[in-house]
Amino acid sequence: MNVTDQPGARRGLLDGQVVVVTGGSSGIGRATCVRVAEEGAAAVIVADLAPEGRESGAATIDLLAELGTTGRFVATDVADAGSFAAVVEAADEFGGVDCWVNVAGISDRVDFLDVDPERLRRVMAVNFEGTFFGSQAAARSMIGTGKRGTIINISSVGGMRGFAHASTYSASKGAVRSFTYALADAVAPHGIRANVVHPGQVDTEMLRVEMRGGSPIRIPLGRKGQAQEIANAVVFLASDLSSYVSGESLVVDGGYSAVI
Repeated sequence: MNVTDQPGARRGLLDGQVVVVTGGSSGIGRATCVRVAEEGAAAVIVADLAPEGRESGAATIDLLAELGTTGRFVATDVADAGSFAAVVEAADEFGGVDCWVNVAGISDRVDFLDVDPERLRRVMAVNFEGTFFGSQAAARSMIGTGKRGTIINISSVGGMRGFAHASTYSASKGAVRSFTYALADAVAPHGIRANVVHPGQVDTEMLRVEMRGGSPIRIPLGRKGQAQEIANAVVFLASDLSSYVSGESLVVDGGYSAVI
């Protein structure tokens, strides 16, 4: 008898799920991998450019091993739609994708008047196209295996509001937001749910680099968010706790967007 089969044993919210996380080596992606493992995921596919993230310390795969969860790193450039084939293939080894989380993204802090076409295309390719084609790969996998899975996209409060110094980023994350609504409609006939999370300022290495000059943003809760707090929102949307939630935006920003 397994521990989780014993009377009174705690069962994880994601017991047995095969979860794919793009951008899983750093920041919110890394925290998401850990949290889904803590909630009982059977296998976690870490899709990123490299196994080592921006933060110091153990690689995500090593953290998963410490938790006793099967992890698999797949080198993935989300700007290349063809790279998702290897991700799906890795997930198929464990029974196919149950939950796909599109976290991978890049920031871009530059004044609007200084944006050139190449810069805009790069940000859109990673942040929007990576999410679009990642979602497409997820949906095709779930439909092929008959799984009523979940797709969760990570946007940003920057995708709900505009900032002159982050016009490319806001455009790409706004596209992720509206695309998720269309995605939810497209996959609903197959029993698949799709939702989008909008983090505010989260204390990750990427934000620390971007905000070295400080930030004028006032957060009602008085602090930046932690990556685990965004991962907690992902767990909710991936679990049966949100079984009737699809096509929704979940804002996790400490109250920032409520007061600007």
